[in-house]
Amino acid sequence: MNTKVAVLINLFNYAEFIIECINSVKAQNYPNCEIIVVNDGSSDDSMQKIKSIENIKIIDKPNGGQLSAFNAGFEALSDDCEIVFFLDADDLMNTNYIQTCIDIYNKNPQIDFMFCNTEKIKPNGDLTRCKPRFKDGMLGFGLYKAYFLKEYIGNPTSTISIKKSMLEKILPIPFEQEWRIRADDCIIWGASLSGANIYFLDFYGIKYRIHGQNNHYGKKFDTHYLFKRELSISKLFDFLINKNTIRFSASSLYLEFLLSKEKTKYIRITLLTPIPVIQKITLILRILKG
Repeated sequence: MNTKVAVLINLFNYAEFIIECINSVKAQNYPNCEIIVVNDGSSDDSMQKIKSIENIKIIDKPNGGQLSAFNAGFEALSDDCEIVFFLDADDLMNTNYIQTCIDIYNKNPQIDFMFCNTEKIKPNGDLTRCKPRFKDGMLGFGLYKAYFLKEYIGNPTSTISIKKSMLEKILPIPFEQEWRIRADDCIIWGASLSGANIYFLDFYGIKYRIHGQNNHYGKKFDTHYLFKRELSISKLFDFLINKNTIRFSASSLYLEFLLSKEKTKYIRITLLTPIPVIQKITLILRILKG
């Protein structure tokens, strides 16, 4: 029996791209896939373009930003959904992307969260391939790297897939106005902070479209924005840690280190972790021994 998956497409004023986006999902020909389009109060003719498309679920809501669309899509998931794929309405899935991911999930049931590599579609239509930032395969856990170093173990929204059981540990998140854009950060950091076992798939599964309406790509942000963003990140981290009743300990930190073997990084994390000094010294010695 095929694993039941859902593709959550967040849509805001991308009428010119949404049909091609949906068709790229349908072209996957994956037999047990639910497509959920969350229209986040588009003021263009996006709704007119999608309302006649068969076999998709449409959530039409007032504009609230990307996180509000994620929350709404999450609430609309079917009870039997197992894996959730995120997709921006201006991006495309490449051939066989869903099946490639599902094969890996099925062969490695310990995986909770996966992200792939991307091709960029330039405004003139040319494609460029992004150089991988990670080594293909299992990356392990990122709880301590995320919380203490703000390490970002993931790629943009459309590259993300996650087990529904893990997504339930992240969403819904209440800070919708603070995450009107860049809400993929909530999912990526959320996966690490909720204890997900992370996998990087070095497969060009997504075409990421570059154009003048991108909310983040190529944009510069001033100091006022960056300061408020840091406050929002801190609030998000505390919310997720409390939601999942995470407790930092020398033993879990050491186990996370064993999967990465990054000695310098984990010594730094150990010094930042709120554990007793004697435990810190013991842990650093264990890390040095590998």
